[in-house]
Formats: sequence, C-alpha cells, structure tokens
Amino acid sequence: MRRLLLVNALIFAVLAAAVTLVYYGYSYASSLASRDREQGQAMHEIAEEKVLNIEALILREDADVFAKELSLEAYLDKLPELARKAHIRSVFVLDEHRKVLLDGSWSRAATVKEGVAFRDWFEKTVLPELPLADPSFPANTRDHVHRVWAGPAPWGGKHYLFSFMRKVQGDRTYYVVIEEDLVHLLDSVFRQYFPDVEKAKYVYQVTDANGKVWYGPEFLRDTDVLSVSVPFSETVDQWFARVSEKDLTVREQLQRKRMIESLVIGGAITVILVGFVFILLAIRRERRANELKSEFISNVSHELKTPLSIITMFGEMLANGRTKGPEQSTEYAEIIWRESVRLGRLIDNVLDFAKIERGKGVYDFAEADIADVVERAVDLVQRRLATASMTIDVDIEPELPHVKLDANAFTLAVMNLIDNAIKYASDGKKVELRLARATKAEERIELTVRDFGPGIDPEEQQQIFERFYRARAVRLKPIRGSGIGLALVRHIARAHGGDVEVASVPGQGSTFRLWLPI
Repeated sequence: MRRLLLVNALIFAVLAAAVTLVYYGYSYASSLASRDREQGQAMHEIAEEKVLNIEALILREDADVFAKELSLEAYLDKLPELARKAHIRSVFVLDEHRKVLLDGSWSRAATVKEGVAFRDWFEKTVLPELPLADPSFPANTRDHVHRVWAGPAPWGGKHYLFSFMRKVQGDRTYYVVIEEDLVHLLDSVFRQYFPDVEKAKYVYQVTDANGKVWYGPEFLRDTDVLSVSVPFSETVDQWFARVSEKDLTVREQLQRKRMIESLVIGGAITVILVGFVFILLAIRRERRANELKSEFISNVSHELKTPLSIITMFGEMLANGRTKGPEQSTEYAEIIWRESVRLGRLIDNVLDFAKIERGKGVYDFAEADIADVVERAVDLVQRRLATASMTIDVDIEPELPHVKLDANAFTLAVMNLIDNAIKYASDGKKVELRLARATKAEERIELTVRDFGPGIDPEEQQQIFERFYRARAVRLKPIRGSGIGLALVRHIARAHGGDVEVASVPGQGSTFRLWLPI
C-alpha cells in the first residue's frame, strides 16, 4: 500500500512539474517575444523615419538641379549655379540622341583634365547602361541607378549613384544625369541623421546586401542583437539602414538568462521523463509482484492444504481405531508429527515474511555458538531428508568463535537452504553442508550448502533471492513452493551484517554460501 501511495505521489508530482514547466516556458517565451516585438516595432519606425528623411533631402536637392521648367538653353546657362549642391559631384546634359552637349557637363573634379577624363569614362562605360532609351521611361520624372561599375582604376570597381531625367520642353527633348556624391552622403548626410553611439539610444548602421558596413560601428555586424533593417528605395537602393539595440549587456543578460532557464527547463524535462520511466518500471514491477503474490497465495494454500489433509486423515484413522496394531499407530503418529512440523515451518516462514514486509523487527540478537545452531537445524531436517531418500554430509570446523545472531532466525535460514536442496535437487541424493571460518583476513564465518541437482541458469541466479520468484525450470515441474524461502534467507543474512550468494552450473548442482561477520 505504501509503495502504491509513493507511486501515485510521484505521478502527481511529475504531472504538476510538467504543467508548471509548460506554463512557465510559455509565459517566459510570450513575454520575451512581446518585448522583442514592441522593441522591434519601435526600431523599425525609427529606421523608416531616417530613410525617409535622408531620401527626401536628396530628392529635394535633385529637383532643384533638374529644374524641370527651364528650356535647354536656359538650363545650360544656369548649369554651374544649379549644380553647386553639396551632394552633387558631376552633372551631364545630353541631347535627344543621348550625346553629351559641348557645354553640357559640370564636375567637382580637382582639375579640368580629371573632369574631362571622368566624362569620357562616363560616356563610354556608364551612359550605355542607363535606361534612358527605354520608351516606358516617362518624361520629367526622376529615376536612379545605384550599383558598382566595372572598369579600370581610378573610376572602375566603385559604387556610383546616378540620378537622371528625360526633360521635354515643347518639341525639344534633352536628358540630365547627376552623379551623387556618395562620399558626402556617408560623411555628412548619414552623420547628420544618424547620431553618434554615445548620444543615441540605439546604434545605427548602413549596410549593403552582403552585410558590409558602410556607415556605423563595425562591431555590430556579427553581434547577436535585436535589430531591424529598412532598405533605401529612391537613392542607394542596395543599402539598408539598420537600427540595433545599444545596451548589449541587457540583451546578453536576457540571452544568458534564457540559456540558463532553457537548461533548467531541459533538465526538468529530463527529470520528468526519467520519472515517467521510473513510474512505468515501478508499475510493471508492482504488476509482476501482484502476479507473484497471487501465485504465492496459490502455492501456500496448496502447501498448507497438503499437510492438513494428511494430519486430518491419519488423525481420523487413529481416532476411529482403524489400525492393525501399536506399530501402525506409532507410524501414523509420526506422520502426523512430521506433517505438523512441516506445517509449522511453513507458517513460521509466512509469518516472518509478513513481519519483514511490514517493516517490523523480528530479530533478537545475542551471543551464540553458531555450530550448535547449525547442528540443531540439521537435526530438525533429518526426518525430511530420510523421507526424500537423501543424505547430508556435515563438516563443521571446531572451535569457531561465537557470533552475535538470532538463533531462531538463523536456524530457519539453514533449514530453508537444506529444504531448498531437498525440494529441487532430490535427484542428487546428497547434500553437503560445511561451516568454517573463511580467512583470517576477512574475519567472517561461511555456511556452505551444496546440492547435486540440475543447477540454476546463470540469468536467474540473482532473481531466485527475490520474493515470490520461482525459477522457470521449477515452475514447469509439479513441485510446490511458496517462493519466499530464499528471500527470507537473504533477509536474515543481511540483517546479521552478512549476505548470501549462489554459484551454479546447469547440470552440476548449486552451492549456496551464507556468510556472517565475526
């Protein structure tokens, strides 16, 4: 009953722990996800605002440079004035055939020669790849291209941002192409809209699609922090504005806490799984114990019924005077006495085992001569040995030291070992019993009971000492038994500070060795 209550309590505890962990894990994950969602939304709005402000500045100044209301002649006259914007590096004016006009270029180059060289490179490399000839390109509408143009140094292999417009004035058509100054954008415009790390709540970066950082602190690129990215669409459309958490320690603490709690939860789940496995094994063991108990009750009932039937039968014959003479009466009386002793021993086994199962103390230890105790046990089983046509060879070492033991319990253990040999190894016709001091170094006394029966399978040699267990070979034979004799022997041996073990080879008999400390 107590074991069943323990199993039920363990099941309840495991289920309660599982529910608690699931609730805690869900709550923690929800709160962390909610926090990240709110923080991410706020950073996304900030990143969008920065991108819109930067692109609005560039679009506004580009509109001033394009000056859509001017005719071609007026535009060429005002070109130097219009082009002097901080973010403009070069301006090219093209005719309707998309050729650079004679007076249609302006550059911030350091020398005229450098400006002419860049114009030649622009006409040869960049201009053919701009979508100016696309018929779907609407008039008086700004468009842009941001990419890396291949080619030799000093201009090839760099990022360029070109803004362009097809202008139509009456029946005149011409084109304006602006080279935006990316250096000014990185050094001035981004710095204006993205504050320094020390002064801002967040950390700002501008990265490309490959993760290369064009503006902002480099160390954030590979750091596992909460961040959002918003692409530029009207200007540097291959770049992204990235906003990240500034207080990395808080994030690291949260991640450390999450890792620790994940380990705790994982460990708890492991404990729960182990608990479930333990519960399943306990239930399986309890079920097996119940089956063995049922078999035990059946066997004990038969064991009790047999001597009772014999006692009743011969007692009735004596009471009715159905004997042929005094000799037969004596024989019947001996049978009744023998079966009474057998019945008493069986009842003692059951009662002692019941006390052990309830956890009650059943031993009364005192100094005793172990040789006398063993000899008394042998005398008590002599008649049973004779009935089974078996002999016993007893070898007791002289002058053994006295030991502290319960004489009645130890007598029961010795009788159970001999009775086990009589019951299951009667074919061997002989039992050998030896009581001797093991070795002086070990300081213990060993009782050895050897039979010459069929032996015990190696895989069952430890199980035979379990309560109610009976070997498979025995269960197949018409041999009755309670299955508690050897369990009692082990319990008695261990209660005296010793133990019992068996050595057996199938077909060559078994040797039980019970030892006690001196």
